[in-house]
Amino acid sequence: MSARRSADPMAEARPVVHDRSRGMCERCCARRATDVHHRQLRRHGDHQPANLVDLCRECHEWAHKHPAEARESGFIVSGRIDPRSVTLQHGLYGRVRIDDDGGWELAA
Repeated sequence: MSARRSADPMAEARPVVHDRSRGMCERCCARRATDVHHRQLRRHGDHQPANLVDLCRECHEWAHKHPAEARESGFIVSGRIDPRSVTLQHGLYGRVRIDDDGGWELAA
């Protein structure tokens, strides 16, 4: 019998993302994170931590309502670009590059 896939494709990445964010919105850092947002659309991207950010509902809605601004700040990544190479304007740490291990580094 073959192993069944998880119903939640983000099951492994979700706790890594929550650990990185410490449960706070990674954009505003003022509210609890309620949503895991794909920086790159699910159909183009993956479900790994570098493609995911923890956001509050307000910031998640902002990202989808203001795609040009969200792209500039790294909360939206074009389907042709690897999210690991795109910096993110983190609300607490500033301009960072996030990785699949749940870490981040300041962008040069």
